[in-house]
Amino acid sequence: MKIVNESTNNFKTQQNFTGLNKVIQKRIYSSPEFLSGLTDVYTREQGSIGNLPKDFFELFRTSSKTENAKKIKEVKDAFNTLSHILLQIEDEKINNAKKINKNNLFNPFLPLIAKVSIQPDRIPRIISDIRRKFTPDKETISQISLRGQKFLDEKLKEIGVINSKDSVSLTYLDQGKFKNTFKLRFLNENGEDIIHPKVVLSFKPQKKLLEQIDLLMDMMQDYFKAFTPKKFKTLIDNILSHASEKVVPKKQYDLYRASLLDIYSKMRTCGEYEQFDKLLTARARDDIKYNGIGAEANITQFVKKAAGHPLEKSDYIDIYYLNMNNNIGISEFADDKLPKISQNINLHKYGLFHDDLMLNRNNLVAGRVIDYGGIKPLYGYRTFTYNKEARRYYHKLSQIKYKDEKKTQLERVKYWNNLYKLASAHKLPNHGDILISLEKSKRLIAPEYWFMLADVRKFL
Repeated sequence: MKIVNESTNNFKTQQNFTGLNKVIQKRIYSSPEFLSGLTDVYTREQGSIGNLPKDFFELFRTSSKTENAKKIKEVKDAFNTLSHILLQIEDEKINNAKKINKNNLFNPFLPLIAKVSIQPDRIPRIISDIRRKFTPDKETISQISLRGQKFLDEKLKEIGVINSKDSVSLTYLDQGKFKNTFKLRFLNENGEDIIHPKVVLSFKPQKKLLEQIDLLMDMMQDYFKAFTPKKFKTLIDNILSHASEKVVPKKQYDLYRASLLDIYSKMRTCGEYEQFDKLLTARARDDIKYNGIGAEANITQFVKKAAGHPLEKSDYIDIYYLNMNNNIGISEFADDKLPKISQNINLHKYGLFHDDLMLNRNNLVAGRVIDYGGIKPLYGYRTFTYNKEARRYYHKLSQIKYKDEKKTQLERVKYWNNLYKLASAHKLPNHGDILISLEKSKRLIAPEYWFMLADVRKFL
């Protein structure tokens, strides 16, 4: 089976079967609905993407392929069940939100809320930062983690992954906009790691995320409606005047104040609130395109395939197993015990850039990128996210490098011109893809050398 129309989710049956993994790794998709629909078409994998970590598999590997396949399925099923336990954190957030004091929630965030109008591109981050206040207390999170740990410990002993004297440790690490993370360790009777620690990725289901966003918007409207205009002006003058220069620059004080008054007005006017609500929720929903279980399954598998080598020695952490139906994943834990980094992943080569990495340096741990969420097509180079041939020739040109910059440029021009003449004369297979690549790869040649390119010279 093959998906033939990303925008409408139309499907067509083909005689040759293509697995879910192969479809996911071919290109970057920008439709969450399309990605979720894949698991309804490719049902054999039951949402499973990738494989268990090699050192994890070695704990229960036998000489029987049938027995190995049986145990792999049992282990994956155990993690799928674990996901439902860990997602109780998201249910607790909804309960917390309904009980929280709205003044205590929104007053400290007013300078940030002002940026909704000043910097609309920051809306997803602003909403995410406020939503963090819904997070359960440490004791509640610890109890949920321990329930997950107890289940996994019992299940992995039952399957035969670890023995009766070994134990599982599962501890909460942190949360992002789209997932909670937990450190997973397998310990022997002396409390020593049996294998290198892993990270359990508990992705937040889209339905729960949207429920939290909708609830937040309702709370925000109630908050603003509770103030008279006079009291609200007094409040914002007090908060903005006491904010640090970093939070509210003095030169922008009036801008922040005007922005909050505008938001206050919109929140209290029915028609304007609906428009404002649509703007905020649309921005937040747009962020889902390149985040969450579907998007990250797509991105991780695409990068692995495009990079063409194992990621264990690269500057991107390896994400091994993901299940799109159960919102769960397993990745390596980033620390200085991993192999030394000897390969750097250049996302630009694949027509991509890491938006979240620029905004959140916490995504970089021990020299490795630990979060693939927020990797997006690079403006003007989306072609490379689905055209392998165009990407390949762009890479070849980029690899022409000499110590002497002038020689580098002249050799690139020579290579570019040779390819252009052959492709234009249809003397190369995939000549259309090569011509697309050549057009995009002009950025690898300094503008002062463009007059030497064959497509320009024919007009001179």
